[in-house]
Amino acid sequence: MKLKEIIIIIGLAVPIAAFINTILYQTWYLPKMNMRFKEFESELKQEELIKQEKWLLKRTACLNAMNIADCILSNYNYENTKSNDILPTEITTEEVRKCFNELACSCDSTEVIDILKKILYDKVRPDIIVDLRNAVRRELEFGLTNFDKDRDKAFVGKIGADPRLKK
Repeated sequence: MKLKEIIIIIGLAVPIAAFINTILYQTWYLPKMNMRFKEFESELKQEELIKQEKWLLKRTACLNAMNIADCILSNYNYENTKSNDILPTEITTEEVRKCFNELACSCDSTEVIDILKKILYDKVRPDIIVDLRNAVRRELEFGLTNFDKDRDKAFVGKIGADPRLKK
């Protein structure tokens, strides 16, 4: 084969190969890859939405647990505390049951529910609220360090601005 024939063959083969490659790439490979990418992206978004919804349920349950703990602790009598130093707060059995169910279904560890059970069934001091607050922080992944450390002023018994006290 002569050099001129080789150049002509190469000259024709390159554009034909490029044309075939472009057609295959544009009509078959690229759409297929775009479809896979969109499916993957959709799956990631769905997983993120589910994860966010689960976290919101957990947050609600944990905050309810702290409110329940406050209500329960406000109804106990403590040594070295006058009976009128803590304003009692009401809570219903149904609210506590609902909270326990939400905690059991949404939390990753048993720490929050264990402390809430202690508050409900054991003889405790009001500063146990510090332990519950820190357990909630860990459960919600707000940090592993104990944020609330002041056990002496941990529980708010009553405040002078409460309208129920101004009778």
